[in-house]
Amino acid sequence: MDRRPSAFGLSFVLHVAALGFITATAPPEYWRLSARGSGSGVTKVSNERLPFSGVPGEPTLPPADETKDLEPIVDPKAPTTLIIQGFTFDFSKVSDRATELFPFLTLQLPLDSRAVEHGPQARARLLNPFAKAAASDPNPPLVLSDNAVQNVVDSAWSRRYRWRVFRPVRELAMKYNADAGRLPLVLRRYADETMLQPYLDTEIADMRLWTELGIAADHSDYISYITRYASAHPSSKATTELLFLLDKLAQGSYDALVTLINMSPQRMDWTRSTNPKAFELFTLMRRYYRAELERKNLGDYVALRLFFDRIRVAILTGIVKTTPNGYRASDARFLIGSIYWRQLREADAVLSWREMRIDAEDSYAGAAARMLEVIRRAGPDLQRIDRGAINDVVDEERRKWVRFWESRLERFGYAFDVY
Repeated sequence: MDRRPSAFGLSFVLHVAALGFITATAPPEYWRLSARGSGSGVTKVSNERLPFSGVPGEPTLPPADETKDLEPIVDPKAPTTLIIQGFTFDFSKVSDRATELFPFLTLQLPLDSRAVEHGPQARARLLNPFAKAAASDPNPPLVLSDNAVQNVVDSAWSRRYRWRVFRPVRELAMKYNADAGRLPLVLRRYADETMLQPYLDTEIADMRLWTELGIAADHSDYISYITRYASAHPSSKATTELLFLLDKLAQGSYDALVTLINMSPQRMDWTRSTNPKAFELFTLMRRYYRAELERKNLGDYVALRLFFDRIRVAILTGIVKTTPNGYRASDARFLIGSIYWRQLREADAVLSWREMRIDAEDSYAGAAARMLEVIRRAGPDLQRIDRGAINDVVDEERRKWVRFWESRLERFGYAFDVY
């Protein structure tokens, strides 16, 4: 009997578990970078965004400073609050996890060498014989009206502090069935309506930077939680929803990392004048992660984006291989195909999209139907592929996301550039 689906799921959970272990070891409150050898070790670096060869519009990372050592600054009494024109932010959690803000960087890729299977075997395997039936979960199904579901999701919403207000959702997940009832819907709506919010710069760049770093500081908490839940409820609908949440965490981690390494210290005057310790923390973290990326051969935006893309594909592949009875497998395949399409890997994108099956309950059901029609018209060898039509499908999903978040933020009194 073929047990590869369950083996993949176990391997994936173990990799995520390793992430949770790594991020559980928080560094001291502040860190100082000291140069090896003589001299101050301070290098003035341009923040100009230069085009990457062959990929218009993709900037390269500024060169890293000289290799540094980390030395803790023990200063537990230093204030950890920033107040900038009504923007109040406690950066203590950021400082506590200064060198572990981006746990996805610690992954060793590939997470699993096996690609997503295609063709009839893949479709048959979606009916996972190793999936736990809903009856195996002793918890009762969650019964909530649509309004009650929305109230739970809204109660866990935050523009800046995510983990601490995630508690009501965690409590429901602990008490109710992972497959039957409305818990999977609550988790899906939470991921879609709270995570991966858009952030735009204002004249005061400090607000966006600290907001994104504060969100990144919560990522290890989410990863540890998802690891524990997936281990206790393998191949369940709730776990599938949490893996989609993990995919959003990876995207948010990339965005926050790029914001940090690309932020010029000259734009952080408000932080410098309000709390010098916060400014010091920012400059040290910026140098530290630029050096880390250089050491990992991720010293330009294209390499960094590809690294995070591979993490996302691994997560989404895990969903396809372990989700019970094909639950939201087509959503995962749509996202995998979209990643490959952006990378100009047309054949791989189409291969992923061709395996989609329309389910009205899926988040990307409409987009999947339109994409499958474009692929059908292209013919078996894609000789008549309409790239413009494919771009339209992908771009329309992006526009829907922007429109949704414009309305969602307005509901809570925010906008893209309000933090």
